[in-house]
Amino acid sequence: MSGSRAPHLKRRNGIYHLRVRVPDRLRDRVGRQEISKSLQTYSPTLARRLAASVSSKVMETFAMLDEFTNATPDQVRGLIQACFAQIRREIDARPPYLPKTDQPEAELEEQTFLTTEEIGRLTLEVGTYAFSQGTSRAAQELLAAQGVHLGQMSEASQRMLLNGMARALIEQQRLGLARLHDPLAVYQPYDPLFERSASTEVEQAKNCEAFGLTLGKAIDAYLAAKKPQWVKKTFTARIVHLGYLKDFLSSSKQLSAITPNDVRRYRKALTMLRANHGRQVHLSFRERLTENVEAQLKNKTASLMFEPVKAFFRWAHEEEGLLEANPAANIRWQPTQTVKSAATRRPFGEDELIMLFGSPLFVGSRSKHRRFDPGETVVRDAKYWIPIIGYYTGMRLGEIVQLHVSDVLIDEKLSYFDLNENSGSGDPKHIKTAAGVRQVPLRPELLALGFSDFIEQRRKWDRPCKRLFSEVTLGADGQASTQFSKFFARLMDRVGLTDPALTFHSFRHGAEDAFRDAELPQYLIDTIMGHSDGKVSSAYGNGPSLSLKADAIRAMKLPIKLTSILAKPY
Repeated sequence: MSGSRAPHLKRRNGIYHLRVRVPDRLRDRVGRQEISKSLQTYSPTLARRLAASVSSKVMETFAMLDEFTNATPDQVRGLIQACFAQIRREIDARPPYLPKTDQPEAELEEQTFLTTEEIGRLTLEVGTYAFSQGTSRAAQELLAAQGVHLGQMSEASQRMLLNGMARALIEQQRLGLARLHDPLAVYQPYDPLFERSASTEVEQAKNCEAFGLTLGKAIDAYLAAKKPQWVKKTFTARIVHLGYLKDFLSSSKQLSAITPNDVRRYRKALTMLRANHGRQVHLSFRERLTENVEAQLKNKTASLMFEPVKAFFRWAHEEEGLLEANPAANIRWQPTQTVKSAATRRPFGEDELIMLFGSPLFVGSRSKHRRFDPGETVVRDAKYWIPIIGYYTGMRLGEIVQLHVSDVLIDEKLSYFDLNENSGSGDPKHIKTAAGVRQVPLRPELLALGFSDFIEQRRKWDRPCKRLFSEVTLGADGQASTQFSKFFARLMDRVGLTDPALTFHSFRHGAEDAFRDAELPQYLIDTIMGHSDGKVSSAYGNGPSLSLKADAIRAMKLPIKLTSILAKPY
C-alpha cells in the first residue's frame, strides 16, 4: 500500500489517513483503541508532513495523560467553574459603585482603563503559560476554598489549573467592569468555559473528530512560533486580533474546514467593529459589532487588524503545510472611498497650541493628581515635558518615552538626544526603522524652560529603572507609549481639542512644516526626523553633522514660543 511505510500513515481510496494505536494503559481513559483521522489529501508528500505534525501532538497528549496523576481534565474544569461561581457570587453581593469625587465620568473612565490593562496582562499569561506570582497566589487562595492545594498536584495538573484560573480571573475583571457600568444587567460570560454546562461540552466533544487540528490550536502554535521574532507590543496585539478570529469562527472549528467565504465573512465583520471595542472587554466579538457607521472602526484601522489573519493562514499553508490551500490567499481588503484632501493627521494650529499649552497642566493646576483643574501648582514631570519635547523636536512618542537618562547629553555648546537601541540592563528600547537611530539636537527654548535642571534631578533619582520618564509605566503590550498616548487623549478632550485628526503625532507633522517653512533641504529634514529617502546614497557616510542639525533645529519656524506662555522654571 503506497504511503504505508511512513509511521501511522495509511491510505484508503486514495486519501491518506493517520492511525495511531492508543497505549493499553490509557485505553480506558481515552475510550478507544485507536486514533484515526483523515488528512484529506491525495499527496503522499503533504500527507507525510501532516502525519508527522499531528502524530507528534497525539504523542504529547498521551504523555500529558500519563502525568495527570492528581486530576483529570473534567476535574480541573469542574474546579475552575466552581471557583468562578464563588467569584461571581462575591461580585454580585457588592453594593453598586458610588463616585468618590465630583467627576464620576472620569472615575469610570479610569476604572475601565485599569481593568482593561489587567485583562491584557492576564491574557498574555494565558497565551504564554507564564504566570505571575500574583496570579499564582490568587489561584492558590481560590482553590484552597474548594479544599484543593495546588502544591500537591503534578506539574502538568498545576499548569492546567493555573491556566484555567487565569481565565477565571480575566472573567472576574470583565464581570466587575460590567457591574460597574450597569449593576442590574444580565451578564453572559465571554469565556465559553464559564457559559457552557459540562453535558454540553461532553456532547460537543463526541461530535468533534478526536485530536483534529482546530483553529484555536493552530493559532496557539502560530503565536508560539512567532513570539521570539516579535516585540512584546506586536505579540500582545496578535493575541487580540487572532482572538477575534477564533471568537468569530469558533476556536473548535477544524482548520481544514475554513473556506474563503469564512474569511470574507470575517472581513465584513471587522468593518462593523466598534471604534471603542478595546474597552468592551466583557463582550464577545459579535457583541462588539454595530451597524451605526459613525460608531464603527476606521476602515484603515480595520484593515490593519485583518493583515495578521492573512499572515496566519499564509504561515499555516506555506510554512507548516497545515493547509492544502490558503483560504485567505486571494482575498484583499476593500478600502472605503475617502474624501480627497481629508487628512487623517494634521499639525496643530497656532490657536490650538495656545489652548493646549495654556491649559492647567502647563501653567498651573490644582495639585499633582488634579492636573486638569486650574490652580497654582506646576509639576514638571513626564506629563509636562513629553509634549514640549514633541513640539520642539518632532520626535515620535515612542522614541521620547523610552529615552534613558544616559540618552540625554547636556552641554554648553551643543545638547542633544541620542536615539538608539542600547538598553543595557534597563528597560528595552525599540527604534521603528534604521533611519530612526539618530541624534536630535535640543532647541535653546527647551533648555530655557528648565529642561537641563530636570535632567540633573533625574540623574540623582535612586530608581532601578533607567528610563528618563520612568513614572510612565509600561502597558500590557510592554510599551510606555501606550499609557501616555491614552493620557494625552484625555488631556486633549479636557482642553477641548476634539478633532480626531489631532493626536500626539500632530507635533511631528508640525515639526515637518516648521522645517520646510525655514526652507531647509529635505535630506537634512529627513535626517532629523528619522525618515529614509530610499536612496542608496543615504547609506553612505555619517550624514549631516550634529552642528548642522542644530542650526536646522534653531531655524525651525514654529507657530508659537512656549517661553512666553509657560510659567517661569523653578
